Amino acid sequence: MRVPSENQFFIGTAIWFLLTVFWGFAPSFYLSNLFENSGPLPIHLIVHGIVFSIWNLLYAVQVFLIRSKNFKLHRTLGIFGLCVMIAMVPTGIYPSIYKVYAGTTTLDAAGHNVFRLASGYCLFAFAFIYRKKGFYHKRLMLGCMVMLMSAAIFRISFDFNMQDSQVFNKGFQIFPVVMLFLFDLVKYKKAVLVDLIPVVVVFSILFFADYFWLSPMGEAFMGFLITIFVEPFTPTLASL
Repeated sequence: MRVPSENQFFIGTAIWFLLTVFWGFAPSFYLSNLFENSGPLPIHLIVHGIVFSIWNLLYAVQVFLIRSKNFKLHRTLGIFGLCVMIAMVPTGIYPSIYKVYAGTTTLDAAGHNVFRLASGYCLFAFAFIYRKKGFYHKRLMLGCMVMLMSAAIFRISFDFNMQDSQVFNKGFQIFPVVMLFLFDLVKYKKAVLVDLIPVVVVFSILFFADYFWLSPMGEAFMGFLITIFVEPFTPTLASL
């Protein structure tokens, strides 16, 4: 059996993430005008949606640039990607913890999302550090994308009435890296453990995050995040 090239595999992941994000956020963002139940979005969600969309498109562009061997433009856009990721931190954290501030979600639910986002940011940081080692860079970037997909996947789960199924949600989330692990196992005849980092992180957050967020330390930390990310900006955003 002929094993596809790495470039073909990662092109497949780029398409997978584009479709996942579009499907998940079409009713509330991309095609909101076509859905009767979707009201106007607050400005912080519009900004979040724009920045996250740029990031997702940039991942796809970067993968296709590697496929076409345009390494110079890939490296140049990598610096732009760093800037986008820096913007992703506040625009990603704010919507999650604002819901706690506004009393529309529980602390532990928001905390799980904060951990997932932070894990994605950390994996990007390592991918950037290892940007000259293509083998690890690509796998860490894929892990970063996996960690940033949870919100889109959760919205998709409602279409199948599977929103309460962790098997569906987590299985959907880790599918690309599980396939990468199997791909590497066939191609290199050995287990590539870096592929499994997102799997370990996803299930660590699932099983252990509540121990932190439902503790006094977790409550205090959420209060600190609200003080840093929400309270200084909420009056300004509310006036827009």
